[in-house]
Formats: sequence, C-alpha cells, structure tokens
Amino acid sequence: MKRYIYLLCLSVSLIGLSSCSKNNDPAPVSPVVGRWELNRGLLSGFVAPYTNLNSLGLDLYNYDLGSLSSRIDIRADKSFTDNIKSGGIVDDATGTWDYTNTQLTLTYDAGGQDTYTYSSNGGIEELTSATETINFPVSSTATAPGRLQYVYRK
Repeated sequence: MKRYIYLLCLSVSLIGLSSCSKNNDPAPVSPVVGRWELNRGLLSGFVAPYTNLNSLGLDLYNYDLGSLSSRIDIRADKSFTDNIKSGGIVDDATGTWDYTNTQLTLTYDAGGQDTYTYSSNGGIEELTSATETINFPVSSTATAPGRLQYVYRK
C-alpha cells in the first residue's frame, strides 16, 4: 500500500511540473504603452539669414500662432486617446495603434494616421513625428519657411 501512495505522489508531482510552461507567460508590454505629453516643437530647414532657428525647441503651448497641447494615452489593448487643446478648443481623438521596430502608427477612428519614431536615451523616452512645413514668424510683418517636428515625452 505504501508503494502505491509513493507512486501516486510521484505521479502528481510530475504532472504538476509538466504543466508549468513558459508559453503561459504574458507577452511583454510595448515600450510605447503609457501617457505621452507634447513636450516641444523642434524647428529645422531654415535657410540664411534664419539658420539660427534650426534645432530651436518651441514651447507649443505658448506659441505665438496659437497654443497647442496634446496628451496621448496609449493602452495595451491597442487603443489610444489623443486629448488635443488648440486655440481654446478641446477635443478627444480615438483610434488604434501599431508598433513595429521603432515606428508607432496611430490610426484615428475619424480617418487619418500619424506616425512617430520611438527612442530612449539616458532614461528619456521620446516619440517624434515626421516634420511638416510651416511659415514661422520672424517679425511682426514677415515669416520664414521651415519645418516643425513634434516631440512627445513619457
């Protein structure tokens, strides 16, 4: 009888050990999941005599052409909400996201997409947009053509 009890205990132990598998581990959370705040706008593409504007960071909330604030909440379930405040108007845009290599693509429910590049240097995580063409005010009566890139931080 003792023999059967030992055999039963051994069988139960082996079954218990074989049920543990690394395949049951949850998938790692993407580094882009979390809350991202618009940190600054980065200027580039200016020609003489305005090359001093290149690499200048702008506080877009206090920008002369109108204030801009954005907070993107990226969730693990592949959905996001972008809370945008611009010129006194507040709006929430929703959609889904995809992250491949270092590229984050936001696809909005209302249509359209935005693509950002993820980077992490010295503990600072950033999402940077593609650059867009702007006319930057250089005086009260003149503007200069250049480029603007949005930079978000976690």
